[in-house]
Amino acid sequence: MDMSAETTRRASGWQVLLGALLWLATPAALATIAADQDPAPGGQQGASPAAGRAENVATPLPHRLRYCPAGVTLNTPEALAGCDLIQRPAEQGQRFDNSPQLMRLTLTNPSATRRDARLFIGPYYLASIELLRPAAAPASGFGSRPFIPIGAGGAFAGGGGDSAAIGGHVFPVTLAPGTNPFLLRVEAPGFAHLSIRADLQGNADLGQPPTPAVLSIGMHLGMLAALAGLALVPMGLRPGPVSNRLFLFISVILLQFSLGSGVLPTLVPALPGQPVMTVFMILIMLRLAAWGWLYQALIQPHYDRLWYRLGCWLSYAIAGVAALLYVVEWLVAARLLSLLLVLGVPVLHTVAGLRSAIRVRIFKHALVGSLIFYDLLQILAIVLLITYSGQSDLPVIISRVLDLAIPLLAIGTVLLRNRASDRQLATAEQDLARSEAQLAAQTAAREDKRLLLDMLTHEIRNPLATINLASRALQGQTEAAEPSVRRRLINIDRSIRAIDAVIERCDLHNRIEESGITPERRAVNVDRLIESLIERFGVPDRVRIDGPALPSVSTDPQLLETLLGNLLDNAIKYSPPGSPIEITRCRNWGVRVSNTIEPDMAPDPDRLFERYYRHAHTRRLGGSGLGLALSRRIAELLGGNLVPRLDERRIDFEFRVEGH
Repeated sequence: MDMSAETTRRASGWQVLLGALLWLATPAALATIAADQDPAPGGQQGASPAAGRAENVATPLPHRLRYCPAGVTLNTPEALAGCDLIQRPAEQGQRFDNSPQLMRLTLTNPSATRRDARLFIGPYYLASIELLRPAAAPASGFGSRPFIPIGAGGAFAGGGGDSAAIGGHVFPVTLAPGTNPFLLRVEAPGFAHLSIRADLQGNADLGQPPTPAVLSIGMHLGMLAALAGLALVPMGLRPGPVSNRLFLFISVILLQFSLGSGVLPTLVPALPGQPVMTVFMILIMLRLAAWGWLYQALIQPHYDRLWYRLGCWLSYAIAGVAALLYVVEWLVAARLLSLLLVLGVPVLHTVAGLRSAIRVRIFKHALVGSLIFYDLLQILAIVLLITYSGQSDLPVIISRVLDLAIPLLAIGTVLLRNRASDRQLATAEQDLARSEAQLAAQTAAREDKRLLLDMLTHEIRNPLATINLASRALQGQTEAAEPSVRRRLINIDRSIRAIDAVIERCDLHNRIEESGITPERRAVNVDRLIESLIERFGVPDRVRIDGPALPSVSTDPQLLETLLGNLLDNAIKYSPPGSPIEITRCRNWGVRVSNTIEPDMAPDPDRLFERYYRHAHTRRLGGSGLGLALSRRIAELLGGNLVPRLDERRIDFEFRVEGH
């Protein structure tokens, strides 16, 4: 086994174990923190453990929350009577600044005696909270004030405030038998969620948040820490942009939740309240940007359209502008941009994911499914926030689900993407191995062919040279012989030249394919070369030359002669006997050779330049089937191209040098 791979696996195992330990350790640590919090002023710190255990049985208290209409102030005793709205006033719910909101909170004490109770108001990130109760009479010591403040707090007061607790803010209250009305003044956006719980409990615990709330936050934070540990696994096994962005995304959620739930502020009371909440809002922007950045890395390789890239960069720019607006406290503009990002970024990536050309079906389904699920959860969270604020903890539950489900979906999508990439890589490696094997076989075959051709060239040329010398000697000795004898000797000489031409052609083709040939350029008179070829093939009566005279060009004379000779030889061999052959000199350095053909002799246009291809009816004419393939390769070496034109009764081959 590869030692580096084994080391990576071991490191990943430790990372998973670390995440699991964090998951288990975090709730315990938070529970300890909650247990060590100082009780509120007035609590009985000297009670015995046995007495504390006897009084620590929490009794949930029923409560009712009603919103005050616009115009209600704290200056009139009748303020509570007018606060009877079940939902926020419309004009109040649409505000994006930290405007004051007034609510009537009614707690019911079922016992017949006055009891001390604990009121928990969450979430922690509410900017400012003030709890008041109606004054008994003007002579109570508060002058003409109709309401008495009994507690104040909020995130802006910081984690060191009297009411600050994990998950929200705790206010000790004393309840008379029956119903007890309070006036609650909250400074927060109009859409901010309110979570309210009240219970009767021992005095020693009056300043502490409910234990289930702390454990819930602890478990949530622990699971986020475990997800962050799991996100380290892809970073160890497959470092890259996707793995890094996944870890960044989950880490931002973890830090954002630590601030928004009050864990860090209560752990470090010296942290200033308002700047910490500014950082919290900036982290929300960073979370949206990091989520979009992650999915861009998953989608863009399969959908690299300009509008998608611009949309992604625009979303990052908007997130940056919103973060800056939070710093300078332009809250309305910042929250409007935040809402735009919350609604727009998922739609952007969902549309791109649906249009992407992802070939692995399961990966595309997981990607698009996670995006649609995210869209639906966001919509559900907004609806619940508007509908059930202060009446139910459903908005809190759905936000927790978002915190956990979105990272889980992202991890699953990344793992599926990695699995698909592994399969594609394995397939590519197999294809590469097959290609290398085929290449090695082709290389060996070419080498064998070259050796065979070299051997045949050597073995055939020696007898041909002997036959050629003997034929010439016989021609010299039989000048007075009968014409039939001389004709046979001429045919022998012509056959020798044809065989020699085939050998030369094969040898040249072999050298071009194997080692390559560098053209040796010098000035060539093309017109003179054409005339010499016509004379050599002995067809001056069949060839007609058209077009203007060509200038002298710089090229390789031997290669050009081979190319034009092959074209002329092809035209002579495959045209009807005695039919005309046209050689057209094209302007700016080009030559076209044309001839007529019989309909049943027309070649396959897709195989014209295939090596060793010959029409079935032309095999009696002799040849190697290499002429056109060699000619096209020579045309490329000379910096040009060879273009065929074929119809039922005519075929043209035009050689033209590019740039002329």
